Amino acid sequence: MKTYLEKLKDPRWQKKRLKIFERDEWTCQICYNAESTLNIHRRYYLKDNNPWDYPDDSFVSLCESCHNTEKENRPEQEKRLLHSFKKHFFTEGIDFLAIYFDNARFFHINEFVIDVIGWVLYDEAIQKELIDRYFKRLRKTP
Repeated sequence: MKTYLEKLKDPRWQKKRLKIFERDEWTCQICYNAESTLNIHRRYYLKDNNPWDYPDDSFVSLCESCHNTEKENRPEQEKRLLHSFKKHFFTEGIDFLAIYFDNARFFHINEFVIDVIGWVLYDEAIQKELIDRYFKRLRKTP
């Protein structure tokens, strides 16, 4: 059985790695630095999967600095997000949110998505308007 480092030397991984760099135009997808050394960052891990078996959208090009920051901060940020979900939702709600996030078609524009979600969740007037529209729609539905 190959070690992880041996798998990273595999031609299938090397081919996928180059494909991701080309897709991202050899630019860090967080800070848009095109001069620094790039790394391929895997957004999630699946047990027993080889690196070349993941879908392309599970990878992103990051400069060394952003890659290190992502690796160092992600576990704590994931705990924070999960804690927030647990405070506000039961399991069914969390499941619906996961489905909505998984099926969102515009998640490739991270800054836009974060701004819109933050705007909707933070602004009470927008929340009230969305809730009012929702209930008006319910009253119209036979």
